[in-house]
Amino acid sequence: MAFLCLSVLSASAQTSDPDPVQLDKAVAYFNSGKYHEALLIFQQLDRRYKLNDRFRAYIGLCYYHEWDYKSATDYLDEVAPRLAVLAPHERSVYYFANAESHFQLQEYKPAISFYEQALTVCYDSEKGEIYYRLGLCYMFGEEWEKARDAYVLSEAFFRKHRTVTDVEARLAQVVNMRKGCQTKIDEKMTADSIARAKAVDDSLRAIAATVPLDSVITEKPTDTISSKPIVTTPIIDEKKKTPVPPIDDKPAKQKKKQEDVAPINLEDLYKEKVKVEE
Repeated sequence: MAFLCLSVLSASAQTSDPDPVQLDKAVAYFNSGKYHEALLIFQQLDRRYKLNDRFRAYIGLCYYHEWDYKSATDYLDEVAPRLAVLAPHERSVYYFANAESHFQLQEYKPAISFYEQALTVCYDSEKGEIYYRLGLCYMFGEEWEKARDAYVLSEAFFRKHRTVTDVEARLAQVVNMRKGCQTKIDEKMTADSIARAKAVDDSLRAIAATVPLDSVITEKPTDTISSKPIVTTPIIDEKKKTPVPPIDDKPAKQKKKQEDVAPINLEDLYKEKVKVEE
């Protein structure tokens, strides 16, 4: 009862303060990490006056620290396009909180977008952690090459801009994640190679199935020299209309050639005067 009475009195005292004082209190609560107390005052003032974009971003951060990620994204998504007038690092805080809220809601595509915006305005010492978060988003989307590249950059920024002992555990996670992504990439490349080989084989089989069997040469033809038969046309005697033997100017050579080629002696045939009918 005593605690309840004190709370009521405190609330009544707060509402009795002028609005500028209330706003100062809300900012003081926010800067000291008392996000719930700050959120209560910010909400009252926002309902009454519709606070400017910076204070509405504060409300989004309060919801983020209160683990109300849906409400955080509702506020931060709305004001994010209008925060360009603020200092770069201040914007990086809002972008990162919004990205983290979307990540917790398993909304990886907008989370990636806000992580990338945070990278453009954050300190180099903070980029290692942001690239680590990007790697997680890409892994959940099974984009293994992008995830591996993000982890490579995360490790590089951790080693260059942070003391290794301060981020030793995170570095171990980054290295293991990178190796895991590379394993997935190798498995995918192997599977793709097998799939391509199977596709080529299936294509060749389909082409072969369309070729008629009777058009396929099953035996290798022997190498032969085509030759035309030598036809000897005898000289025809115009008066008798009978063939006459050809004039042989080298009878000895011709006779030897005939003996070597065939057992038939053409000279003996002509001596017997065999008539050749047409």
